[in-house]
Amino acid sequence: MNKVLCKRNLLCLIGLVSISTMVLFFGIILALDIAQSGSGPIIKTVSDLVHGSHGWLQNLAFYLAALGLSTFILKLRLFTRKRPGSIATTSLFGITGAGFLLLPVFPSQLPGIEMPVQAAIHNSIAGIISGSFILGCIVLAVHFKNDPHWKSLWIYTAATVLACLAFAMLWALLPRELQMEGLGERLLLVSGFTWVAVVSVKLIKMCRQTSHLS
Repeated sequence: MNKVLCKRNLLCLIGLVSISTMVLFFGIILALDIAQSGSGPIIKTVSDLVHGSHGWLQNLAFYLAALGLSTFILKLRLFTRKRPGSIATTSLFGITGAGFLLLPVFPSQLPGIEMPVQAAIHNSIAGIISGSFILGCIVLAVHFKNDPHWKSLWIYTAATVLACLAFAMLWALLPRELQMEGLGERLLLVSGFTWVAVVSVKLIKMCRQTSHLS
């Protein structure tokens, strides 16, 4: 009984780490948006915050995102490992988490200068992060639709996919003259990480139910 209780508490803790890191990520972004003067969150991307005061906090936010996704993947894998597409889903989200680890290594472009190689790599990694996350959500949406335990979340997951696609296009494809890159990127992050938090809550509930039954 004690082993079952310890396992349940450990799995619940893992789920809480996913949620708390998402909250801390947005807390850091909000604090930096307030603290740094300049173009503001509509124009300035999240990555650009590293070039202002207390920019090191931006790198910390990326590492927190990677940690949160890692714990999310671990728990998601425990509850979906026997399902078709489980390996594909966890691999795609793994790419997303690895991308957040790499972003601080290749800083974004400084305003007013030509794009260096490291900034081009940074932008490529950001694109891979968005694409892998959206693809992972698509695979899970199909799984959720066909699984009675998850069916309540499949419409929300499908809506998240559509929202992330729309905000990714706003972020990446609109002309720079419109100066809305920051807005599109933030909306994309809010949509994606809110979904992670919601699914994490569901995983915690499933953990408690499974432990209770055992």
